[in-house]
Formats: sequence, structure tokens, C-alpha cells
Amino acid sequence: KCVPLKPPIPSKFQGDMEKVKNAQVPEFNSLVNFPVHISQKQSMNIPDGMRCCVMCGQACPCSVSNKNKGKGTGKSGGSGANGKGSNGTGGGLTPLGNNGQASSSAPPKGGANGAGNYAIIPTQNKGLCTLCDVNVWVVVSSGLEIKWCKGCKNFRPWAAFGDKGLATKCVRCRERQREKYALLKEEKEKARLSGKANGSSKVTTKSVTDD
Repeated sequence: KCVPLKPPIPSKFQGDMEKVKNAQVPEFNSLVNFPVHISQKQSMNIPDGMRCCVMCGQACPCSVSNKNKGKGTGKSGGSGANGKGSNGTGGGLTPLGNNGQASSSAPPKGGANGAGNYAIIPTQNKGLCTLCDVNVWVVVSSGLEIKWCKGCKNFRPWAAFGDKGLATKCVRCRERQREKYALLKEEKEKARLSGKANGSSKVTTKSVTDD
């Protein structure tokens, strides 16, 4: 199981990064504090459209698709970690812990990114809320510091995030993203130059025909 790293949280891993960045992280199911919440099936006392976070045990609205956004009858009582309230949930909902109580493993309100008191659980997060996915966690059995990577969609050693310890993706995923962006930019530039070349050849042909 895991506990949140005690504040103040430094901006990056403080140990030997090279040594720890490839450390073996236990399987996801054995890391989470509430494995019973991994399943989408929830207890009867949780409102529709909500589920409990697998790390802190608190009930949060599930993220909705863009098509359904704005169709809810009410707004949540606060902003999620992304700075937006989730539509479609009641205004006065109190986050529920295990058996309706807040968990001792819950991160401080507002999370590491200083967001509001309420979070959501994105579809791709394997049941992690948006306060817990930015938190740094300590594996109780080993003392290994871990953090959720939104690229790997799993926990990675905190050391794997490099100098940008509070980033949402590990170094490997950030490099992959940069390479993908550079390739996309290169393809767009080639298409632009190709379009220009085609345009100039048409103009040349037209002038020859006119002569």
C-alpha cells in the first residue's frame, strides 16, 4: 500500500535518479489502497456517474465525454484538478471515503497542484482521481517514491520524471511526445513546400501556354 509523501513536496526526486529511475514498481493492483474500487461496480450509496478513487477512497464524478458536457442539471461543488467543475452532479456532494468516511491515505485537499477540493476520475486513469494522480506516493513496504504517469497510464518511480518532478508524464513519455511533435511538424512543412511547388509549376505551365 501507499501513503502520500509528506509536505513540503520538493520539485523533483531528491535521491540518486540514475539508480532509482528504473526501479521495479509493484503491480498496480497491489499498490492501490482500495483495490475493491478497481471494479466499476460501486456500492448502492454512491450517486450515478460517480466512483471511488482507488488511492484515497473518496467518491468523485467520473469524467464525461465532450458530447455529454453541459447537459447536466447541476455543477459540482468545486473545481477539479483541471480547473473545471464537472457537470451533471449535485452541488452539495461530499466526497465519500471507505464506508462513507474520508481515508487517512487521502492527499491534502487541493492536491499537489493546488486545485479545488473536488476532483474527477478520468476514464483513462484506472480509477485514480485527479488529486491522487498528481501526488507523490511512498510504497510503505519498500519506501520507493512513485508518481502516476499519464503517458504510461501507470505508476513510475518518481526518479523517472527527472528534473521536472511535478510533470504529468515521465521523461521517457515526454521525449516520445517531443519526437512525435517534431515528426508532425516536419510532415506539415513538407506538405506546405509540396503545395508551393505544385502551385509554382501550374503558374509556369500557364505562362508557357499563354505564350
